[in-house]
Amino acid sequence: MARRASSEMTMPLPGAASGRSLFRYVSGTIFAALSVVLVMFIASRVEQFFISGSRFVLPAAPESGAPNPDFNMDGLFYTADTQVTQVFARDFGRSIYLCPIAERRRMLLGIDWVKDATVSRIWPNRLFVRIVERTPVAFVQVAEARGGTQFGLIDPDGVLLDPKRAAHLTLPVMVGVTAADTEEIRRQRVKRLLRVQQELGPPLMAKLSEIDITDLENIKVTGKFERHAVVLMLGNHDFLPRMNNFIANYEQIRLRMADARVLDLRLKDRITAVGGADHVE
Repeated sequence: MARRASSEMTMPLPGAASGRSLFRYVSGTIFAALSVVLVMFIASRVEQFFISGSRFVLPAAPESGAPNPDFNMDGLFYTADTQVTQVFARDFGRSIYLCPIAERRRMLLGIDWVKDATVSRIWPNRLFVRIVERTPVAFVQVAEARGGTQFGLIDPDGVLLDPKRAAHLTLPVMVGVTAADTEEIRRQRVKRLLRVQQELGPPLMAKLSEIDITDLENIKVTGKFERHAVVLMLGNHDFLPRMNNFIANYEQIRLRMADARVLDLRLKDRITAVGGADHVE
């Protein structure tokens, strides 16, 4: 009997292993859930600390128009500082943590003279705004649908700018833009104007008062030569050779076509008075 007893083995109950696995699963799930709740609670408390803490509040200027040492702006020349300040009107008097940086940047880009902008939080309670302004390349006469003309400035991207805040600019006048033009169309027109400027250079550009970009395949420039205003048709390429040819033959042109006001320079072997049969070879 003793020998039989020593050879007996103990077998686990059928449900014991699955019970322990279930217990570990439930325990792990509860622990994970409690961890998530704890993290969310801590995050909520931290966020509430940044929202309600008085040390994070962005102060407003002491009075209208006075400098605000906690709200700094850089890069403003043509852009009015009041325009920038107005973008952040809702942020003064509350925590800078609540300031929606991306949204404020988008609002700044809506100001006509602003090409790019960055907004930075400087803890605990300051904001720093850096502006990159647009560079005007020409005055522009914009033809309106009702027949009027709007006068303004335009930059290389075809963006129209308020001329009231720009002074002492020496720029050509561009004609050929309408109020119905899209920004892309204006950009193409400005691109052609810039090519004319680049090819002619400052000395010749100084003689021109107006550049007509209405027809991109036939650019017309208005210049004053020996007190006579004349419109020159330059086509769409070889702007400098055609201008040099005109200047080299100017005396002969004045003798043979004294009354000509529009000259076609596009032909290689002759300069023709538009509206007449006269030409200089």
